[in-house]
Amino acid sequence: MGKTVVLLVALVAALAGPVCAREPDVPSSQAAFRAALTEYFEKYEAETDQANLVKLQRARAAAFARALGEDLAFDGWLLELKGIEPTPSGGYFVRFIDPALADQRAVRPTYWNGGPGKVGRETAIPANSELYDVLKGMRPGMRAIVSGHFFPDEDGGPSFESSKASFSANEAEKAKFRAPYFSVQFTRIEPK
Repeated sequence: MGKTVVLLVALVAALAGPVCAREPDVPSSQAAFRAALTEYFEKYEAETDQANLVKLQRARAAAFARALGEDLAFDGWLLELKGIEPTPSGGYFVRFIDPALADQRAVRPTYWNGGPGKVGRETAIPANSELYDVLKGMRPGMRAIVSGHFFPDEDGGPSFESSKASFSANEAEKAKFRAPYFSVQFTRIEPK
């Protein structure tokens, strides 16, 4: 019996090792933000009354605000660089994803320094800045410790757009929960 227990413990440890390696320690705000993203995606998936979507969106905004605090700031989040695009003025727009939420079939947020109207102009990383120099040495797939802040929406949570998955109204609503693009201002990016 003792040998069986040892083998079972070894098997559990071997299986848990890779899972734990994918889920590193992250700041409490990132863990709470992840939890809210997942919780409200699951609630959306279970919702059959389209009229309740607005209530879910407002509740999710409040959960995000609680996770981030009054200024909607984040500090020391572990994210993965997904893309770098040049701006018309020679700077960078960058997209980061959370490696723990990278499953295409589940919630998959993107954090980028762009957005509608003046948000994109304010958040672009200018050429010859400290962040620009850091990003010059990075490639998609690299992980980084990232800090900054979100922009508030009318419900007090972070402003976001849904991914352009489809032109169908139902698919656009679903994308708000499955693949939101959050507009952020990056203040620190450190390759890991």
